[in-house]
Parts: sequence; structure tokens; C-alpha cells
Amino acid sequence: MIVVKGLCKRFGDARVLEDLSITVHEGETFVLLGTSGSGKTVLMKHLEGLLKPDSGQVIIDGHDLTACDGEELMEVRKELGIQFQAGALFDSMSVFDNVAFPLRELGHVREPEVKRRVAEVLALLGLAEATEKLPGELSGGMRKRVAFARAMVMKPRVLLADEPTAGLDPLTTDTVDDAIVTAQKALGATAFIITHDLPTAFRIADRVGLLHEGKIIGAAAPEEFKASTHPAVKAFLKDWLESEAAARKL
Repeated sequence: MIVVKGLCKRFGDARVLEDLSITVHEGETFVLLGTSGSGKTVLMKHLEGLLKPDSGQVIIDGHDLTACDGEELMEVRKELGIQFQAGALFDSMSVFDNVAFPLRELGHVREPEVKRRVAEVLALLGLAEATEKLPGELSGGMRKRVAFARAMVMKPRVLLADEPTAGLDPLTTDTVDDAIVTAQKALGATAFIITHDLPTAFRIADRVGLLHEGKIIGAAAPEEFKASTHPAVKAFLKDWLESEAAARKL
């Protein structure tokens, strides 16, 4: 469903992505880890078609985004459900209108169907009572779930999420993790999630990879990833593995 081949991207003299390749299969949840500034969001912007690579290909469901013109790219984006890093909700719109926005702008859907689909996804994510609230009246976790509802409402084949649990407390993080899993299963979608939150990664992923020096390394099932002997993976996981080991002793 997602194929990235030999992706390279520079900004001035800085090499951000260097011959990066990854394949994500239909229905799979792939979680990408990495340190701040490693290029995770730059990669995500390529998957969304917001950036063009210096070289290489980004193929979504058989469509090469690097070769698409504006109209073709808009059609491909209708298959993408995107949850942006900060949520990107419209502050002046209610929860209902935020979630309905892509249906009204891109879906050419009649209003009764808009109401039905918005109500369906809000109920699925436990937000039925928040319909008329504004984003400023919601907790951080609820805002994240509203962003996921908006990403789901077009029934996309691919879900893209950038740091969906950033800044949340552990209990709220668990709620958002559940929302991600619920959304992916309800749609049967392929999911590509960027995070630095290791518990989230190991809880929701089919495979986990690490972005290091412009490439994805160690892509494997969570338990296999944890046992990786790659120096960069071991260094990234060191503190977390030690804390987990100490917790088990207690």
C-alpha cells in the first residue's frame, strides 16, 4: 500500500533523507521512531504529497506521488486520512463541523449523509457527547480523538499520524492509542504512525522501524525490534529497556 524507494531530500547542505526505502503492506500498522530532528516529519510530508523529493519515489496504492500533477494528487489524497502533529482543528468550528469539514469540502456528500457519517465516527471514538463543543473546551486527548475522527470520516485506505500522543499524560495516551487501533480496524486501513513514544509504538504496531541518518533501520515486529543488535537501535532503546527491566524486578 505504501512503497518508498530510494528517497533523498536535502535542505541546503543538510541531508535529511538519504536513499530511504520502506514498504508497508495493506492493513498493516507501521510505526516509525526517531530522535527529534531526525527527519520523521519530513518523511511524513512526502507521504502526504506536501514535499517533492530530490530523487526517489513515493507510491501510495500504486500511485507515484512524485509523478502526480495537482489534480491527480488531490484524488490520491482522498484515500489518505491525515492526523497532523498538533491536530490542526479549526478553533471557531464545533467538533461536528471540524469532522464534517473534509466531507463538505472534498466529498461531494449530501448533508444527511454528512450527519450520519460524522455521528458514526464520533460514536466510535467515544465523542458523541462532544458534538457541539469547540476545540478549546476539550481536553488534549479529546482533541487528538477529534483529529482522528476527521481523518476517518472520508473512509480512507491509508491513515497517517504524526506524533499522535505528544504532550499527553500516560492515561490519556492509552485512550489515544485505543483510538488509533479502533480507527485502523474499523476502516481496515493501512496505518503509518510517527512517534517518539515507545509504549505507544509497541502497543499499536505490527512493525516498528527507526529513522537514523536518513534511513529506516531495524524494521521488524515489536519484540524483534526490541532485541535488535543494531547499535543505533540499542542506543535508542537503552534507557527504556533498563527502566522496563527495573520495573519487572519490582
